[in-house]
Amino acid sequence: MKKINVFVVMAALVLSALLPIAAADEALEPRPMIYGTSSLVVDLDPQFAWDSASIDHIDQVCEGLFSYDLTDPSLAIQPQLAKAFGVWGEESTTNGTKYSYTVELKTGVKFHDGSDFNADDVVFTFDRLNFLCSNESATQIAELYEPLASLYPNTPLLIYSTTAINATHVKFLLNYEYVAFIPLLCFAGSVILSDFEGSTPEDDYYVTATDTLIGTGPYYQESNTDRLTVFKYFEDWYGGDAPDILEMHWVLYDDATTLNQAFLSGDIDAIGGISMEFMDEYESSEYHDVGDRMQGTVIIYMGFDFNKIEKNTRNAMQAALNYTYIIEELGQGELAQMTSIVPKGIMYHDDTIKAPVQNLTLAREKMLAAIAAGEGTGDLALSQTTGLTASSTDDQWEAATVVSYTYTYNSGNAMREGVGELAKANFAKIGIKVTVSGLTWGEFLDSLDDGSCQIFMLGWGPDYNDPSNFINPLLSPTSTSNHAHVNDSTPVVGLNDLMEAGLVETNETLREQIYKDIQARVIDQGVWAYLYVSNARSVYFTGCKNTARNAMGKLYFYLWDFDYSEIPKGIPGFSVVALMGIAAITMSALIYKKRH
Repeated sequence: MKKINVFVVMAALVLSALLPIAAADEALEPRPMIYGTSSLVVDLDPQFAWDSASIDHIDQVCEGLFSYDLTDPSLAIQPQLAKAFGVWGEESTTNGTKYSYTVELKTGVKFHDGSDFNADDVVFTFDRLNFLCSNESATQIAELYEPLASLYPNTPLLIYSTTAINATHVKFLLNYEYVAFIPLLCFAGSVILSDFEGSTPEDDYYVTATDTLIGTGPYYQESNTDRLTVFKYFEDWYGGDAPDILEMHWVLYDDATTLNQAFLSGDIDAIGGISMEFMDEYESSEYHDVGDRMQGTVIIYMGFDFNKIEKNTRNAMQAALNYTYIIEELGQGELAQMTSIVPKGIMYHDDTIKAPVQNLTLAREKMLAAIAAGEGTGDLALSQTTGLTASSTDDQWEAATVVSYTYTYNSGNAMREGVGELAKANFAKIGIKVTVSGLTWGEFLDSLDDGSCQIFMLGWGPDYNDPSNFINPLLSPTSTSNHAHVNDSTPVVGLNDLMEAGLVETNETLREQIYKDIQARVIDQGVWAYLYVSNARSVYFTGCKNTARNAMGKLYFYLWDFDYSEIPKGIPGFSVVALMGIAAITMSALIYKKRH
């Protein structure tokens, strides 16, 4: 019997295994890009949507007069449906002097319904916006378009009128001067909607479950259900060459764990929401590229109700919290510490402000000052405990119940629960007893709205790139998002005046100084405990490039490079026989290569 040459046999196996792969590669057809998310699109209507998942959807379909250049790290504002930046002026009307802004529009632009974009669509959009802002259900959106309502209660809406001068020119008249008007026009609520009959409900909202959103963007919404949305490239789009991604399927997963497992297994090509517990697997996977950490602009803070907790006590809790533990342990090193209410990446962020640190001595000094001042009333009055000093031991402070508070969070949020347990342990060292109370999401929101929260943890992301978009919603006494009731019963002297001045000051140097003064004052007053800023690490399949990462977290698939040949559908994508043959030839031994 002849001996079989093992080398020849293995070489034959290699060739037979590789040939089908080569043939498959040559015949490879473009396929839809699969994007997975665990966040449901809540509101399809741009003039009502508030959550990031809904705005991500809108940003693929609709465009505004201006937008951010996502290829520019500074996120410079650029004309989008406008041909160029507009011209400011003033105009006398029967209702007094108004500030005008006249914009020339691009031509040759079509909506997904086939109609031509012109000035009438801009007028329709902003007339609709003003009408819907009068709807009680539109409170949060309305606040953006009524930024100086407290100063101008008789004319709270920013936009007095929108007029078509001709088909290519439109004029806004503003009730009052507002410096951040152009950034506001970059917000999703300002995207232009079609005036074509039947495309956009005129005096009601889009119905998310059944309606089709119409815009001028690079993708149109072909279909939408609660589990799957299909987008396709709009071939009549005016903006440039066809993208790599011609079709997208957005798939909803029930939870973040299932979503990340699907990404690791190759069932989806891109993901909305990387879970940190999977990071080791992503880093060891040869099919995934893990990006560098990029600090975002979503701030996470611990709020103290001004109506229940006074300044020295707030300052004491600020100083007692172990921020390092939050960043390194709870956040697994994937977070950046928050230093200011205006995060890095947002205009006028003050980078001279230092991150807070735990200082128990300072915290106890502040607590003693609070006790001496008799802070708190009723059940929340501070006990006049005697014998305590700044140098008293942990046991002595923990044995003294100076006051008791409740920390409230939404159940199921592990980070917020972890911070609550940390606060319980840390604040005990300054005589504050904390009860950690988990509520359903709806109950948590209700407790924020009705003012029953004493200590809580929340986040805030920008609608547009201007410091007022953080400061005014979160600190203004008239804002529904001011859950800490800042400037309510115990006002921060001068804060309201500074907030109002920042909205109208046109001198850039003076305006920057106003916002730096606000940032310093907020820290001094112990408005919040500054926790962290999102410090996302994006993960992509190796075939996804130029993903337009940006500090504001804008998702815009038109710019992505997407190489189908590098993105297998279902991992592993190679023949096991081929791997065995290659190993035999190169190493003269059979080696199994593990695929992650």
